[in-house]
Amino acid sequence: MKKILQLSISFVLIAFTTISVQAQEKSTLKRGDKIEKVDIRDLNNNDAVTPGIGEKVTLIFYPDPDKPSQNEYFIEEVKKWKFPEDEYLAYGIVNLADSPYPNGIIRFMTRQVRKRSKQEADALILTDPKRFIQDAWNTGDCNNTFPILLVDADGTVLFWKAGELTKEEVDFVINEIKNSVSESHKYTEEEMAQFAL
Repeated sequence: MKKILQLSISFVLIAFTTISVQAQEKSTLKRGDKIEKVDIRDLNNNDAVTPGIGEKVTLIFYPDPDKPSQNEYFIEEVKKWKFPEDEYLAYGIVNLADSPYPNGIIRFMTRQVRKRSKQEADALILTDPKRFIQDAWNTGDCNNTFPILLVDADGTVLFWKAGELTKEEVDFVINEIKNSVSESHKYTEEEMAQFAL
């Protein structure tokens, strides 16, 4: 009788664990989900709201400061393209909550990074000190990753990945942007040279 009770408890626990994992997987952000704007912070720790959501095709970089170069290839590839500013917006939101470093130091260092090139000098960079993005958009765990999110002008997710993009995924995201705006232009090498310091 005791063994039957133990087996019954084991089956219940296994079933509960399986259901919990499946529910968690289903609730994670995916293509086709719709997102709304989220209250976050800017680089000076002032109130800010995620711009572009529901208005423009929006590309969001959400890096953990511990993994600043995980999607460097993607960033370099997307910088080779010009899209209409009235239809497209790209920016970063630094995931401060998953870093062991003090928020003030990360904000300062991020301001310095923007000085690497003329193209990055005007880049919009916001911060998320308390996992506001992860909670609002059900992204799942973003610790030690450099997630990439692309949404259309209605706020519908076209692409989401918390981790390094493959070359195929890089091409897919750039093509999704090109297909979602009225025009696109790939910079020539000469045009790219104008952004160098």
